[in-house]
Amino acid sequence: MVEPNTIRLDEIRIRDRILSGDREEAERFFGRHLDPLFEFVHYRVGGNRAVTEDVVQDTMLVAVERFETFDGRSTLHTWLCGIAKNKIRAHRRKKRAVALEDVLAETDPEIDTILTAIDSEPLPEWILERRETRELVGATLSSLPPDYRRTLVQKYVDGMSVSEIAESEGKGEKAAESKLHRSRLAFARVFQLLAGRRGGVE
Repeated sequence: MVEPNTIRLDEIRIRDRILSGDREEAERFFGRHLDPLFEFVHYRVGGNRAVTEDVVQDTMLVAVERFETFDGRSTLHTWLCGIAKNKIRAHRRKKRAVALEDVLAETDPEIDTILTAIDSEPLPEWILERRETRELVGATLSSLPPDYRRTLVQKYVDGMSVSEIAESEGKGEKAAESKLHRSRLAFARVFQLLAGRRGGVE
């Protein structure tokens, strides 16, 4: 039996509203999850845009058909990614994948473990500064929860300060700093895992 505190009640309510025919809620759902899902799939199919679009479309169709099976034990994003992984496996059976796609497929369970325990390890500062690691950086970012990815992009791509990030999310600076810290740890550990499995940083 699922413990009450492990169920994400807000996302259960979203599910229920969509199942009841709330079109505005459905539109918000697709608008919120389409881009993160696209990025998640993109690096797992060798950067092939056509395949990515097919997988994302199939994933969303399956999600709509099986929405009642979402039970709140994971986030909706994680649930969608789980469906997408099955679609990607079907694609990989038809065509041999590129090296990074193989690494991502093989390490998904370890990535999931990393994302549940990211409280104490330091971030090697050089990781986000390396120009020659763009492919692995992209693959790593695609593996992170959308809010972690957004925070890292705001900080390291857009050059926003912690106070600006806090303001953009309507949170206090301490909360924003804590989230940035968790995001950095998650990025570092997933990056190191992928780089190690692929044979080092190129």
